[in-house]
Amino acid sequence: MASHKVVLSSKKRGILGIVGHAGCGHCYSHLGFIQDDSGGLTAVMALLTEATGLSLEIESVKTVTGMDGFFEVRTKAGGVGRAHPRRGITAAEARLAQWAVGQDATCSQTVAMNTFGRILGQGAMEVPVAFQTAVANAALDSFARNFPGQFLLSDEKVPGNVGKILGTVIEVDGVPVSIMGLSNATDGGIGPNEDIEGNVCLFGKEVVMKPLGLDHLPTFLLEGKVCASPVSDEIHENTFLIRAHTDADNPVVAECYIEAAKRLGYPATYRPEMLARSENAMRSLTEEMGKRIQEFGKELAQATTAIEKCRISAAINEFASQELGGITFMGDNIHKIMGGVGQIPGLTACMSLFVPRSSIQRDVLPSLSMQDAHRYAEILKEGAQILADRLPEAQVIVNKHASV
Repeated sequence: MASHKVVLSSKKRGILGIVGHAGCGHCYSHLGFIQDDSGGLTAVMALLTEATGLSLEIESVKTVTGMDGFFEVRTKAGGVGRAHPRRGITAAEARLAQWAVGQDATCSQTVAMNTFGRILGQGAMEVPVAFQTAVANAALDSFARNFPGQFLLSDEKVPGNVGKILGTVIEVDGVPVSIMGLSNATDGGIGPNEDIEGNVCLFGKEVVMKPLGLDHLPTFLLEGKVCASPVSDEIHENTFLIRAHTDADNPVVAECYIEAAKRLGYPATYRPEMLARSENAMRSLTEEMGKRIQEFGKELAQATTAIEKCRISAAINEFASQELGGITFMGDNIHKIMGGVGQIPGLTACMSLFVPRSSIQRDVLPSLSMQDAHRYAEILKEGAQILADRLPEAQVIVNKHASV
């Protein structure tokens, strides 16, 4: 398969879209869901570095220690990102942060993992989550600084969040594509809060999405590297999972994803029954989680021995740092319309990279590689050519949902 040429475009908007985010700290969810949730932003960064020639290698990390401390990450391209953990930074953590120098900010969660060894959300490990935030924001800032007239840049403007949103138009072999990458990141590293993940057009995303047409274009949506049932229990090699619910999303975009992966020889599967919307799913799950916390409280109140208290405390920490990731990432009202990956109805199909369940026994946490980034990018480039030829079909579905 011949390589596709990617360049920056002088056009104001594309004929189709690509969107991807990094959910800083969204490493676990309920029911055994484990992920590197930076896959979407990683894919977008891979395309933009190809189009611009910029280097996202981390050139320096400045750390101020103490309770009011912060990380400031700078790329070779001059991009800067700053974030602080809620409970401060120790001198030892400042030394560890220097391990990031020379790493590629394209894969922000991987950088945080490589630097601090592990990453957990919901306030369990605020330091690596804040560090990931600084890395992701530095990557986004790199393009805006070097091409100020080419890129739109905005803050999330979600209360409590400090992430960035970046958008522009690229051309893939002459096909104009509106592309947007964003970091969903909480102040203090206590997230995830991903109310504006995917192509949810709210808060600070409107000033990027609407000029680029991403609030109404057929769009490739990207997600992370995931281990979750049932898919991870069925596969034996890393496999791209395409999801576009038959009734809620855009199956034509999904078919373009699948055809692109097939042409490239990458393992892929399409599950049209997934990502159905639900009026009450998030509310019900949140109530269920709350009741479980009440049960922990009752167990702890009755504990008398040290080992009982230790085991209950450990269970509370495990529950908070893993299972609660299934509810903290999105508010109830947004979830019931946009679903678990943030999809405007009728516009998108979502692609993730799923790993076999057996790999977690070895790796503990999935982690994106630069090879993964390039494979995401190759599918997107191939898929853009296919979708460009099928735009009338995709547009029919977009129009159908817009009229509801």
